[in-house]
Amino acid sequence: MRKAYWVGAMLALSLAGTAQAQITVLGDGAARSCYLSVKTGNHGSPSTIKNCIRSLENISLSPRDQAATHVNIGILYMRAGRYNRATKWYKSAIKLQPELAEIYINYSAGLIHMGEYQEAIAAADKSLALETEHAPEALYNRAISYDRLKDYTQAYKDLRQALTLRPNWPPALAAIQNYDVVTKTN
Repeated sequence: MRKAYWVGAMLALSLAGTAQAQITVLGDGAARSCYLSVKTGNHGSPSTIKNCIRSLENISLSPRDQAATHVNIGILYMRAGRYNRATKWYKSAIKLQPELAEIYINYSAGLIHMGEYQEAIAAADKSLALETEHAPEALYNRAISYDRLKDYTQAYKDLRQALTLRPNWPPALAAIQNYDVVTKTN
């Protein structure tokens, strides 16, 4: 007799406060102050966002630095709870540098907040396909999306894989504790 395994969520809603993993992207020159604002935890103040947008006027920014600044502006908008605005900035970063894997992790986080879970999974998948150095964050975002879609088995698998890559990572450890593994026989 074969055994199948499935996972049931004990408390899926407790994941709501940690529904995203984000990666800041470093820029050079004028974009650096924007990066530092994001890196130091700026909560998305209007003046910081305005300064970051103004830094894009610097014509010496490389396309990669422009994309990085777009990502960082998106992160600031997310921190301010303006998810539609954030995802617009991520989309523009994708247009500038479609092969920059970290953009898709942030885009996935924004989509999660907007309830667009299938799209968030696709964005996380794209980041993984581009071989991001931040695979645990991409897997975490994908797990949150699967959880919201009630695919608890896949969510659990992604969290386990994230913890394999980064043992003792607090967000994944907290999330995985919300599952009970139940053996089901056919």
